[in-house]
Amino acid sequence: MTKRKSHDERREEIADTALSLAAEQGVGTVTTQAIADRMGVSQATIFRHFPNRDEIFREAIIQAKQRVFVCLHPIIEDKSSSGAERLERLIHAHLAVIEDNRGIPALLFSDRLHQNDPVLKADVRTSIKNYASRVSWLLEQGVKDGSIKPDLDCEVMGQAVVTMIQGLLLRWSLFDYGFDLKSQAKVIWALVRPAVLKSSVKN
Repeated sequence: MTKRKSHDERREEIADTALSLAAEQGVGTVTTQAIADRMGVSQATIFRHFPNRDEIFREAIIQAKQRVFVCLHPIIEDKSSSGAERLERLIHAHLAVIEDNRGIPALLFSDRLHQNDPVLKADVRTSIKNYASRVSWLLEQGVKDGSIKPDLDCEVMGQAVVTMIQGLLLRWSLFDYGFDLKSQAKVIWALVRPAVLKSSVKN
């Protein structure tokens, strides 16, 4: 007999399905009925776990943040590597986890986020600021361990790295995910590397 899914498991499945549909068809086409059809359940099942579509998208963003955090946190906290090494690994890992969750950029760049849901927009904005702060912190660690230029403005460079990643994700989305996102980590690092590394550091 098939084990019945818990409330949390079903919420995760619904949010994942919403992101998949957003990546395939665009956020505007994602309805509770479309989610139910994809999952092979009734629309009433969706409403047992979420009151409306906006709450599904909010849950999807929460889950996406958790996945990114689980992936990136061990890299950030790896004291055995220099700040520069961790930053390079962070960029590679971040793009890898986004490539496995294509609905994230579809939602981030949608009208639903920018115009119709100020709560979700504020939550995403906070997440981006927190991510930029972590990148800046890694750069500061690199200054301390000697792998990063001592005169680098770590806060500004942290924001620049995040901006490059956001621009890449927008291009990836506009081109219908038609190129290997993970491979672009080398491109970003090739731009960041000479701007941040001390000349004596080989990385």
